[in-house]
Amino acid sequence: MHLIINNLQIPIEKDGIDEYLNAASRKMGLGKGVSFVKILSKSLDLSNKEQFFYKISLVVRVSDSFKNRQKFSIYSEEIKAKKQLTNIEDRPIIVGFGPAGMFAALELIDYGFKPLIFERGKKIEERSLDVQRFIKERELNPESNIQFGEGGAGSYSDGKLFSRRNHNTSYVNRVLQTFIKFGAPAEIGYISKPHLGTDVLCKIVRNIRLYILERGGEIFYGSKMTNIMISEGKASGIIINDRKEYLSANIYIALGHSARDTFEMLHGKGVAMEQRPISVGVRIEHPVETINLMRYGDKYKDYPGLGAATYSLNYTNRKIKKGVYTFCMCPGGEVVNASSEQGLLVLNGMSYSHRASPFSNAALVATCHSEDYQSASPLAGIEFQKEIERKAFRAGGGSWKVPAQNLMNFLGEDKSAGLHESSYKMGAVAADMKAIFPGFVIDELFAAFNKWTEEVPEFVSKQAILLGAETRTSSPVKISRNERFESVNIKNLYPLGEGSGYTGGITSSAADAIKAVEAQVLQG
Repeated sequence: MHLIINNLQIPIEKDGIDEYLNAASRKMGLGKGVSFVKILSKSLDLSNKEQFFYKISLVVRVSDSFKNRQKFSIYSEEIKAKKQLTNIEDRPIIVGFGPAGMFAALELIDYGFKPLIFERGKKIEERSLDVQRFIKERELNPESNIQFGEGGAGSYSDGKLFSRRNHNTSYVNRVLQTFIKFGAPAEIGYISKPHLGTDVLCKIVRNIRLYILERGGEIFYGSKMTNIMISEGKASGIIINDRKEYLSANIYIALGHSARDTFEMLHGKGVAMEQRPISVGVRIEHPVETINLMRYGDKYKDYPGLGAATYSLNYTNRKIKKGVYTFCMCPGGEVVNASSEQGLLVLNGMSYSHRASPFSNAALVATCHSEDYQSASPLAGIEFQKEIERKAFRAGGGSWKVPAQNLMNFLGEDKSAGLHESSYKMGAVAADMKAIFPGFVIDELFAAFNKWTEEVPEFVSKQAILLGAETRTSSPVKISRNERFESVNIKNLYPLGEGSGYTGGITSSAADAIKAVEAQVLQG
């Protein structure tokens, strides 16, 4: 018999399967006869600075004669229903090969479809060379960069695989198990807030590509959707690179949040869309040792098993319903230039799987309302982003150097405070963040730092460097769709993932694609 044992507290110094089983045996009132099956969840509890614990949920095997079994839940493996092969008249089209596009393709293949996939960028191997060239030589390829290409923007990030919404749903579990199938470590299935890192993600993307191709899917690179064929409220096909037509009655668009030219084209074709509030701000970078002290305290700041610490901070101004929060935190990571358009500079954070960099960073962003866009156009948020990115490019000297400022300098407490050596290595130059952002963003940042000065003094210190600008935390556009994931006014068109304004991040985008395909295929 398999039972679930929850809420085991294991001191981090005793972490290991044997200690898990000992704790489970004690909780069950057994001296022996308990064997390990699997870990269901594992999270780090930092609430007591004198003793850190791992919180564990475990599946164990016990004898069927165990008397107290009614106190525990019986564990049974979820049986995955076999999907019915579907007869189709034409092949579905997928536009974009990031997380939503990849998982839409995998789901369609499970139903017997052989999708046609169009990606404006390059294969992950070629794309990585373009990204490195931009970092080293500042030579931007607008169609192959951190935003565009196989794997999407998430391939060059920390590779977080948790969702802020309903993270325990079966769909998220399916996404995690799929990543494990294609090369992710098994631990992402149970650890709290799992991540992969750029190096592992790139390998997984390649494996997914090969799987799709082996099963009859086709992927076209350097293939941008430049037009869509619409007649009498129905989409019937797309035009690639202003030249070739591809027809289908099932078109999935998984564009990503930076496909601004495509949003403009869809808006011009009458596809219903609306403004979406976003958040903009800076990347803030600290030495890992500073964040470890802040999160772990003196006792555990150098404990080898913990690795680079994570954090999450927020400040809310209830009077104006705005605030500041950290987002996309990259422990042991690096700040990268994630620009995709000439003359517009935007940053992101990235970590490799081992999170071994001596610095940690996070997006530190202020919430914006639609009225901040000063336009009723559905595309006004894009113009709002562009204006900030344009100022960031100019503040860096117009040569792809990143504008940066010591936090104490920004706050006016130490005008002589300069940049770290790491900032100069990444091509940063001293600049004034106030020249980049709207006044309300600066005001909200000041208010947040004022609040955090007493709460987390290590964070608000001379060790912190601000780098600008972080503008693409989410899509500023929402493509309106119904409960079947179909455009509200254009039939046969299915907007998916982050670019369509419904998700944020790898996991939620992938889960959105699975649900969209299910809704379309199962309901006809």
